[in-house]
Amino acid sequence: MARSSNLPEPTASAAPVRALGARRLLLALAVVLALYAVDLACAATVPASAHAFAVNVAVPFDLMVCVPAAFYLLVVRRRGLTPLAVLPVVWAGYLAASQLVAPGLLSPLAVSAAAGSAGTFSLLPPLFAAALALDAAVIACEARRLVRAFRAARGASTRPYDWFAEAFKVLAPGGRAAHLAGIEGATWYYALFSWRARPDAPVGRHAFSYHRESGFLALVGVIAALLPVEAFAVHLLVAQWSTIAACLLTATSLYALLWLVAAARASVLNPLLVDDETLTVRWAAFVCEDVPLHLVTGVGAAAPDVPKRERLDLGVMGAPPCWIELSEPLEVRTFAGTRRPVRAINVSPDNAAAFKRLVGARLR
Repeated sequence: MARSSNLPEPTASAAPVRALGARRLLLALAVVLALYAVDLACAATVPASAHAFAVNVAVPFDLMVCVPAAFYLLVVRRRGLTPLAVLPVVWAGYLAASQLVAPGLLSPLAVSAAAGSAGTFSLLPPLFAAALALDAAVIACEARRLVRAFRAARGASTRPYDWFAEAFKVLAPGGRAAHLAGIEGATWYYALFSWRARPDAPVGRHAFSYHRESGFLALVGVIAALLPVEAFAVHLLVAQWSTIAACLLTATSLYALLWLVAAARASVLNPLLVDDETLTVRWAAFVCEDVPLHLVTGVGAAAPDVPKRERLDLGVMGAPPCWIELSEPLEVRTFAGTRRPVRAINVSPDNAAAFKRLVGARLR
């Protein structure tokens, strides 16, 4: 389970470091685009005697080997990204080069026939085969790393969010991308595979549910019953003008239904937790923050006198508020993956009186 930490002191070097990273990324992308521009310019201006060699050998080699290699060295390796990021660059080079070799023919067999009929060797078909082999090797290697990381995370944490977020970090070390992957993976887990799971309430910690008294599950049930009917009607209506748009709207409605079911199921399986040192505040699969009890100054129904930007409202609709006030800012993660300091957190335990008594007793 991921732990929150107190707000770190701001450093003067953080902004320059981010700016330097952005400049390096822009420089790397500029180099890649420059290589494309040079190859296309050469293909357009090369003398007729060398045109066949340029478009059949030099340009395919540059766009499918040199440009991806430059992208790997300047972007992927420097930023610790997965080699999977190189594969789209390889195929972009193939598409661009195939247009020069045989305009309008993207199939490697067609390109080979066209090149053979002209008596000119083309490097594009063997590069196409090499790209397929590279795809298979990279995907197999990264899939193995992903599975190993997922198994390790599942053994270390009870939270599905952590399983997917930690596993995704082997592909993209950035915290925000891993956070969004964790949210997405946990959503599918709770919607499809959690129906035999029990609430995550470790031994020695007091659990407080927050899904019964608020009516949240009842609301989700009503929406889940009505949404398919609404989606079907909208699909029939929009399909009269555009089948593609109708299918996209239907897929969006189905995903919204899956998200609601996942949120409802996760709210049942992730109660609030209290022990002698920590108060764990949760909302479904999307928020889980550990609050040290020594930072808590009080728990009450009245909204605290702190700016709105320093509040974290996890209250469930229809439930009375239960505000937890902190003596100093605590850094929490937002739904988008960014972090911000808060000094008050609102939760909605079903048994608010027992929750207040237990937390209050731990504060003495």
